[in-house]
Amino acid sequence: METLVVLPLLTRPECLGIPNERIRSKEGISARDIGKGNKQKIGYIPDYCVYLQSLPVLIVEAKKPHRDVHVAYGEARLYATEINRSFPHNLNPCSRIISTDGTHLLAGYWDAEPEVSVSVAALNPATPAMDQLIKIAGREQLARVIEPISVALRAKDFRRPFNQGAGQAQIISRLEPNTFAADLSPVLRRYFSSRDQTTDPEIYSKAYVSSNEVSSYDRILEFFLKDRLSRARRRTELTTTRRKSDKITKAISTFGEAKPIGGDLQLVTGSVGVGKSLFARRYKEFLQPKQMEEKNHWAFLDFVNAPDDLTKWNEWVCEQFTESIVEEGAPFDLRDGDDQERIFAKDLADRSSYYKRMEKIQVDRGELERARDLEQWRTDHSRLALGIARYLQGDRGENLIVVFDNVDKLDVNTQLAAFQTALWFMDQTRCLVVLQMRDSTFEAYKDRPPLDTYKSGQIFHISPPRFVDVVRKRLELCLDSLSEHAPEQVKFQTRSGITISYPSTRAGEFLKGIYIELFQKPNNVSRILEALAGRNVRNALDMFMAIITSGHMPEDVIASVAQGSGFQAFPEYRILRALMRQDYRYFNNYSGFVANIFNCDSKWARPSNLIIPEILFYVLRKRKDKGDNGQVGFMAVARLVFEMEALGFVEEDVRDAATFCLKKGLIEVETSSPDTIRAHDSLKATASAWAHMRILSSRVEYIASVMPTTPINDKQLAARVFEGMQLENRFGQLHIHQQRQLAESFLGYLTKQQKEMMAHPGFASRESSGTEYVLEKIREALRFARNEESQSNILADKLDI
Repeated sequence: METLVVLPLLTRPECLGIPNERIRSKEGISARDIGKGNKQKIGYIPDYCVYLQSLPVLIVEAKKPHRDVHVAYGEARLYATEINRSFPHNLNPCSRIISTDGTHLLAGYWDAEPEVSVSVAALNPATPAMDQLIKIAGREQLARVIEPISVALRAKDFRRPFNQGAGQAQIISRLEPNTFAADLSPVLRRYFSSRDQTTDPEIYSKAYVSSNEVSSYDRILEFFLKDRLSRARRRTELTTTRRKSDKITKAISTFGEAKPIGGDLQLVTGSVGVGKSLFARRYKEFLQPKQMEEKNHWAFLDFVNAPDDLTKWNEWVCEQFTESIVEEGAPFDLRDGDDQERIFAKDLADRSSYYKRMEKIQVDRGELERARDLEQWRTDHSRLALGIARYLQGDRGENLIVVFDNVDKLDVNTQLAAFQTALWFMDQTRCLVVLQMRDSTFEAYKDRPPLDTYKSGQIFHISPPRFVDVVRKRLELCLDSLSEHAPEQVKFQTRSGITISYPSTRAGEFLKGIYIELFQKPNNVSRILEALAGRNVRNALDMFMAIITSGHMPEDVIASVAQGSGFQAFPEYRILRALMRQDYRYFNNYSGFVANIFNCDSKWARPSNLIIPEILFYVLRKRKDKGDNGQVGFMAVARLVFEMEALGFVEEDVRDAATFCLKKGLIEVETSSPDTIRAHDSLKATASAWAHMRILSSRVEYIASVMPTTPINDKQLAARVFEGMQLENRFGQLHIHQQRQLAESFLGYLTKQQKEMMAHPGFASRESSGTEYVLEKIREALRFARNEESQSNILADKLDI
């Protein structure tokens, strides 16, 4: 009956015209106790509820045939009454009622008897009965009803506390870097900068973390940061040692022996920043066996520099190939005439009869035509690329390997375009193309064109090394270099004006001490660093450098830790401050490596500081479930929107908040786009989301630091936050009790927001919510700040389960 009568009536354009996604069945509707006395029903749930702008507006009760449709109408009215009771006075969103037994239908308003009483058989389009029903419960009518209620429920006057007085200039002001590492800066930046890592021979020869050197994560981070390979394909982990990588060697050897007519393609997948480019360069320079070096000729094409116009890619690839193959030491000189003739031998042979005719007409005319042709071909990138490939692989019988480098940094559509270009180039040149692609892109599109053409191919996968292992390797390299490049005496000045000097021979001890404190002692700092860096090695290096050089990390604190005297540990708040603010005086949305999970936008339909915690809590709790796209932890955007709307958040706000989370690295989408979520995408939580919710939200330093940039609709609280900014500007930092007071005020502010959200039936009925979770984390932060005993280490955390 519901399929034949109710849903067509609700959804068909000629009927009520309500979109399917706005209709919730029993599974998505909150239960209510209705009626009194003997007629009371416990946990009543209607059959359908229509939601617009996340508010319940129409209740539909469908009974079996010949059941009392008036009783059903009464039950639906009672349910609507219970729902409206939760909302403020005179705001009654749940205002329309429909009941039917499949043969008869009643419709009307929540606080009155039915306006429509009609046989279902008589409800045909364009009939008076249908017109009357549409006037009561049609899509446009429901939208008009709900719009003023949604506006009335909108919290107003959200403003960022810094946005007054001198705050605008202060929030973007910067601190000078600390002077502790100033003399060591050239050496440190060489080994801990994320730039130019694949072009420095010392980095890719000595600082590469081989597979057998990767240490293990703790239980939680293991799930987020260790790749899980698909079993559906011939997908192989690309393992390495310090001396060799047998699997890639076997693949190249097989190519060299088979010499396939159409060339070959080898996919190498992994997340962005995991080190695919570094591996390719390291293999070419150090890992390929000696007997293969002379037979293998390499070219590296950096697709970061590819033209935006995809129609120009074929020409660009050929041009870059001819430049790179020479730079990589190919056995010819393009300026040498004899080598030109070797490269274009086939072309010259094809035109030999023409040259002979020209020679008969005029002496030396044939040679002149040859010279003209050679010059024309030499400047034709496509022809030159084909000639080089034919010469190396045909005449010399050697191997040509072309790496399509940094393809993984492109958006998903451009990655797929690069795959098609790779197929074209390997077909033209008969070479082995090594194409780097993001693992998430491959998993999402492996069964669709053009990737479905690679069904029988073997996929190599590179898993990311751990933050701790990368820093350790760079540190080892750095220590060897310090004695040679650092000045004999290293000096720095503390904030109190005291100058400290130590011999460069001790610089290594200082850096070792910092490393041990950050990574080798069991504490939450190392977990935060690992989680924030995620699987991106570049982020890991930048974070380590930020901690050492940040002006929020005083020189005397670093020195005392490095020397193993004074402080026996870095104050955690110092590290958090450096990570959050980097070289800015205050935290802002562009500083450091940390995001503000209480962010919202005053332009949203219904702004809320709780929407991001709810999104993150939900996706984190689903991280072990099989996803909507078949990958663990991924959920469709439509599912996320559905769940958040059930809590009272508006679809457009949810999408905007999710996009903010994506840009800040708290979630990732299957396409690996850094800033765009499409309606049909799937997304999942990152380790950084876990660290923000699980650890950072329970730190007063985090709470107090994000408040100046958090949109707040409480003028008194905003004024207190701005006053705190001025105190910090005057004295350099806030005292812990001042931070605690701000955090206490913020807790009260968010608790009030939580109470307002409780008016929504879906929010009120949710057993476990991100709001309650994060509020408890702030309470935990306050207990710690007051030196009170915390139960967090005793009780199992919901996000660790």
